[in-house]
Amino acid sequence: MRYTLKYICLLLLSIAVASCHNLDDIQTEQEVTTEYGSIEVGFTGNTRATTTVISPEEAKNFLITVTQGDNIVRGPQTLGTMNMRFPVGQGYKVYAESCSEADAESGNNFWGKKRFTGESIEFGINKGETTKASVGMSVCNAAICVVIDKSMINYFKLSCSVSVSEGDRNLEWTYANAGTSIDGNVSEGQIAYFNIDETGSRTIHYSIKASAQGNITDVEGTLTLTPAKMSRLRLHKESGSYALTISVSQEDLFVNANETFTPDDVITDDGATDIVGGNEDFGSNNGGVDYDQYN
Repeated sequence: MRYTLKYICLLLLSIAVASCHNLDDIQTEQEVTTEYGSIEVGFTGNTRATTTVISPEEAKNFLITVTQGDNIVRGPQTLGTMNMRFPVGQGYKVYAESCSEADAESGNNFWGKKRFTGESIEFGINKGETTKASVGMSVCNAAICVVIDKSMINYFKLSCSVSVSEGDRNLEWTYANAGTSIDGNVSEGQIAYFNIDETGSRTIHYSIKASAQGNITDVEGTLTLTPAKMSRLRLHKESGSYALTISVSQEDLFVNANETFTPDDVITDDGATDIVGGNEDFGSNNGGVDYDQYN
C-alpha cells in the first residue's frame, strides 16, 4: 500500500510538471505569433495671426496616451520616449497634451503656461505597416494679461498694481511686468494662465491699487475667463479725471501645427509608464480615460 501511494504521488507530480511545460509552450507560442505595426503621430492646428507655433523640440515633450477601446495601452508618456510599435488591432486612439493640467497652473512660478490638447479619430494598426494618427491641437485653458497705459504711468507715479489670488496662486502685475500701451503700440507683458473646468468658464477676482501724490485708488472687480481666449485688462486715466478707467478685451488663442513624427524620430521606450488597463494619472481604476480633460 505504501509503494502504491508513493507511485500515485510521483504520477501526479509528473502530470503537474508536464502541464506547466505545456502552458509555457502555449505562452511562448502566443508571444512569438503576436503581430505588430507602428504609429506615426501628426499634429495639426489652425493658423491665425495670434498663433502659437509648435516646434519639433516642444512636440517631443508632449504627453501622449494611446488607448484601444476603454483600455490605456501606453502612457501618458512623452512622445520623445515612446515606443511607437503596437500590436495589430482596431479601435486605437491617440491623445496628446502639451503639459499636464496641474503644470498648466503651477509652471513658470505659478504664472502657468498655455495648454493645448487633442485627440485622433479611431484607427487600426496593420501588420508591418505604419499608420498615421492625425491629432488636431487646440488651446483648452484661458489667459489674462494686464496693460497699463502711459497715462497711468504719468499720473500714478508712486505705484500701480493688479493682484489676483486663486488658491495657492498669488499673482501681481506692476509697472515692471505689466504690458504697456504707448502711441498705439501694445505689449502684453506677463501672462497668466488658468484652467477651465467642465462648466466652460471661470470667474476670477482682481484688485487694483494705484497711488499718486495725495490720491489713492482701490478698485476690485471680476473677470470671466473662457477657453482659448486671452483677456486683456487695460488701465488708463482720462485727462482731468482722478479715476482710472478699466476696459477688458478678448482675443482668440490658436495653435499652428504641421509636424509629423515617425517611429524613427523618437528614442527607445524606457518602459517606465507603459500601462495595460487603468492609470492613476487619469483618475480611473477601470482602464478608462478621463475624457473630460481633453474637452
